[in-house]
Amino acid sequence: MIAVCITTYNHEAFIAQAIESVLAQECDESLRVYIGDDASTDGTQAICERYEAKDKRIIYVRREQNLGLVANTIDLYRRILKDGCKYIAMLDGDDYWTDERKLQLQVDYLRKYPEIGFIHTNGSTLSGSDKWTFGQREGVYGIDSPGFANCTVIFRSNLLNNNLLESIEAQHFIWLDYPLYGVFYQQTKWAYLPQKTAIWRDHESVSQPKSAEAILKLREERCRMWKWLDDQYPGQVGYSEQDVKNYLYEQRMNLIYQFNDRTLVTEELLNNYKPRKWKQRIKQKGLKSIVIYAILQKIL
Repeated sequence: MIAVCITTYNHEAFIAQAIESVLAQECDESLRVYIGDDASTDGTQAICERYEAKDKRIIYVRREQNLGLVANTIDLYRRILKDGCKYIAMLDGDDYWTDERKLQLQVDYLRKYPEIGFIHTNGSTLSGSDKWTFGQREGVYGIDSPGFANCTVIFRSNLLNNNLLESIEAQHFIWLDYPLYGVFYQQTKWAYLPQKTAIWRDHESVSQPKSAEAILKLREERCRMWKWLDDQYPGQVGYSEQDVKNYLYEQRMNLIYQFNDRTLVTEELLNNYKPRKWKQRIKQKGLKSIVIYAILQKIL
């Protein structure tokens, strides 16, 4: 059986399309849909309950209080494992599948190659621009790795266990994909299918913030996840404290220019960061000039 894991929060405008894209799947493997609604305050609940009433394959779980993306997903995983589902397909409540044979393509591959535990596919953003298709990923390591489009992923449920879920849950990460798939990378082999099977919406969310401060916080969280993976698999994920510092300096610099937000300027950024790329060196010199000019204005 395939368990489709859908996490949702205030997706009134999107959740019906997500569910419909799952119910439209043509697959010879039985299907069960687990929807974890993280205490939505809009019309998401009514939509999910309507679908649950119409289709017995849907299990709708309504949270009475907001758990956060990680705890919401992990609870669904535990339910899925308890029910004995063999495969887990991921779909966020604001994304949707575009290929009615997505699951069949992936399950056929897993059946043919038992050594493969995890498959992701190609896909597009809502705009469908070729610039935003999802190519093959060799792994999730390195701080700035683009990772995987979660809506394209399916994996074997036996990659999960309670110790792993408890270990990740204890970290209180903002999101789950990076650390979980980082563990999978150590446990199994990967596969990539070039077919475009899904749409990922590029809009403001937990993993896609639109303010400089929130984006920087997300980058810092990514570094914390990388460190956690290094603790689990020492020397296997390329972690380096200096690389983390340089990465965060660079991200801070880019965000200052992107959002024209000078509140992110720090003394450490101006004096302790030694850019290797010439573009970053120019940006740093520009910031130093701006800071000196501002100080002179106050003095004079």
